[in-house]
Amino acid sequence: MKKPNLFVVGAPKCGTTSMHNYLAQHPEIFMSSRKELHYFSTDIDYFPHKITGISNYLQFFDSAGDAKYIGESSPEYLYSEVAAQQIKEFCSDAKIIIMLRNPPDMLYSLHGDFLLWQDEDILDFSEALAAQEERKQRRRIPKSSKSRKEIKFLLYFDWVKYSTQVRRYFKMFGKENVHIILFNEFVKDTANIYRQTLEFLGVDPDFPVEIKVKNPSKPLPNIAVRSFFCKYPHLVDKLESSSYADLVKFLFYDLGKFGQPQRPKKIDPELRLKLIKHFQPEIEELASLLNWDEQRLQLWLQ
Repeated sequence: MKKPNLFVVGAPKCGTTSMHNYLAQHPEIFMSSRKELHYFSTDIDYFPHKITGISNYLQFFDSAGDAKYIGESSPEYLYSEVAAQQIKEFCSDAKIIIMLRNPPDMLYSLHGDFLLWQDEDILDFSEALAAQEERKQRRRIPKSSKSRKEIKFLLYFDWVKYSTQVRRYFKMFGKENVHIILFNEFVKDTANIYRQTLEFLGVDPDFPVEIKVKNPSKPLPNIAVRSFFCKYPHLVDKLESSSYADLVKFLFYDLGKFGQPQRPKKIDPELRLKLIKHFQPEIEELASLLNWDEQRLQLWLQ
């Protein structure tokens, strides 16, 4: 029985898709062909394609061969309050990879994804953040949203309680078994960060990797296109990774966006600064936990 011992646990919109694909290129590492199995986040009733049942889960690793590491990536495992414990019970000596991004930028990107998947209907990011308190009372929940039964996904600020989330994995697995990657450093020097990750895993760090951008921000298609996304998400993923990628981009994104209001590609600078101030205590606590130097801290406070 092939059993995973490597988990990329999040956070979402922090480069986990790219890292999953880079790790999959290494001959000593097997990564599940499908990303986001959601198996261990049993406290989150949100994903329509969530894998349940141990036999269904393990079948994704049948072809792992004699790989030193067998892995999967589900970016909500960091957010989940039970995933760390359940992974520990499943594989006590697992290696954990956590990728983190500056909170305002991560949340703006996440908001864009929620709009794409019809889990959010407030186009304005600032307004969506302001609606969090109402949503705790189950008001202003999108009618078509999976979040009608799992409102925690629309409580944006909870996603970036990084210090609490990271501390949970440190406590469960030990700091020596948890590798932290900062998104800004990953983007700036992908090859070096990938090499450091291979060194953490104790596999050949010199194996070359093909660097490609995964999960770039996408224009917001119209309702019909988004409904197709929601119904057949993994089919769309496969098409985007195939020889039909350019056609998919044209049909779903370029053509589909006509007549659809679009939000700005980047977060409003004034709102971003306001959010940086709001999250400063959390960022400083994370910096202390991870022993950041002043330069790293200041990059997240800009």
